[in-house]
Amino acid sequence: MTENTSERNRAKRVWPTLIDMFTSPKEAFDSVAAAPRPWFPLALTLLTSLIATSYYFSILDLAWWIDDTLRQSKATGEDLEAARMAMGSMTRTMMLSFGVVSTLIGTLLFVLIEAVYLSLAGALMGSDYKFRHWFGLASWAGTPFIVNAIAILVNVSLHPGGQLSSFDLDPTTLAAMGLTLGETYEPITSSISLPMLWAMALTVIGFGQWQRASLAKASLIVLGPYVAVLAAVLAFSN
Repeated sequence: MTENTSERNRAKRVWPTLIDMFTSPKEAFDSVAAAPRPWFPLALTLLTSLIATSYYFSILDLAWWIDDTLRQSKATGEDLEAARMAMGSMTRTMMLSFGVVSTLIGTLLFVLIEAVYLSLAGALMGSDYKFRHWFGLASWAGTPFIVNAIAILVNVSLHPGGQLSSFDLDPTTLAAMGLTLGETYEPITSSISLPMLWAMALTVIGFGQWQRASLAKASLIVLGPYVAVLAAVLAFSN
């Protein structure tokens, strides 16, 4: 059996590749390079996220959720009443539909943008990999969000009464883990989660491995846009 044949056979085993992504990323990215197969991890990530979203909205105490959301929004006067009327007119089905659509579009758009960026960065470095490879890398590197969805499912199950704020839904965020940097930076610590950092680390590993770049160089290229966005958010927060 030739080396190329062996690589193709290994790449066809998507479940072992998924396991390797969590236990041995370098071997996983070798398989992805041989055959990207981006739709398997992407579909699995979307499926688990949609299950978590559907479960949350299925048990949510809508009246309590509206009051909690408005309280945290700090709206007052006419704005408060207008927001209460608008939210009160929303049915459970409408909220579920919005959650499902936003999850689908948000995830697909994020992976696509990341794949385009990696593809451009790779091309500038003289990479032989095609867009389908980078789309595969972005999709596979996002598999930690499967763990994220499972964590959310467990968190929702611990609140059978449905009184769980959307701000406290994800137990893996830095804020939920106890990192507090003051009210000004709370939106940042509430939006950054451990699976997100894990996925970013996998992207750095995969990009560096494929481009034969050092960890520092791969980190600078992959994480540059994230740092730029974070700096812009911090600048506008002050």
